Amino acid sequence: MKEYKTYIPVALIILMFLSLIIFHKDIATYISQSKIEQLSANTKKSISDSITQKYNYHHNGETYDYTFIEFGSTGCHSCRQMEEVMEKIKTEYKGKVNVVFINLMEPESKRFFEYYGVATIPTQVLLDKKGKEFFRHTGFYSADELSTHFTTKK
Repeated sequence: MKEYKTYIPVALIILMFLSLIIFHKDIATYISQSKIEQLSANTKKSISDSITQKYNYHHNGETYDYTFIEFGSTGCHSCRQMEEVMEKIKTEYKGKVNVVFINLMEPESKRFFEYYGVATIPTQVLLDKKGKEFFRHTGFYSADELSTHFTTKK
């Protein structure tokens, strides 16, 4: 009986680790939605107006079809890997995709992280021509995978 008691904590740790792996996206989505719900109506409106001004290309006269927002940090390994992806998208879709990096470490970026409910970095958010989110991904995402969203979404 004593032997089994020593395995219980180890088994619980393994179960917790496996559940984090399996349910990572669900947990990140839940945290994101919770963060968004905590924002006041005034804060949401203010940030929404700012996003409309910057990324609604029907209203601001820009010619982009999409906005690719990369939420990250310069000190994050996966975020540094995304730098190459951002450059590739910027080059391949010049004039079609506006590539924006929002750095977690900059104080003025905090409100955008909260508005979009970013729970982990790197997080990629894609906006359509009207500035509306149509896709989100957390973690490294290759340029080839991103490209599929720019060629199929109208």
